[in-house]
Amino acid sequence: MVFYFWESGYVICPLFFLYIIGVNPNQKGCFAEYHFATTAMLHGFNVSIPLLDSSKYDCILEKNGKMWKVQIKFVGKDRYKHGDSMQITLKRKGKPEYELCAVDYFALWYEVDNGFFIIKNTGQRTFKLSSQGKYKYNFNNFALIS
Repeated sequence: MVFYFWESGYVICPLFFLYIIGVNPNQKGCFAEYHFATTAMLHGFNVSIPLLDSSKYDCILEKNGKMWKVQIKFVGKDRYKHGDSMQITLKRKGKPEYELCAVDYFALWYEVDNGFFIIKNTGQRTFKLSSQGKYKYNFNNFALIS
């Protein structure tokens, strides 16, 4: 069981609930989005979530007068493995799905290590995630958002 401590007390958030009940991919995505939003708040960000799901981003982070659009993905343990890493593809029909003007950062909930890889959108078409790979310093590093 994982505990998140808040200034006024504590909130118990058992992350293993995803394994206890049968949840569909949409519910896993919602879990990742809400978990990212609350974790970002713990790191001092204000979080706005669109009312409609027609945006390319899932939330907007705001801090010190600056704003960033974030696309959040759930990367499950059952995803295709590529050696000791997992391959994440962000393109559809040969072109990037998330253009630079639409999304500033990706927050990829990595179920294997129970945390987020926070990666700036530079027009990547794919990510190869691993706790010891190229993005190892992006793991749960909210300081990268600037």
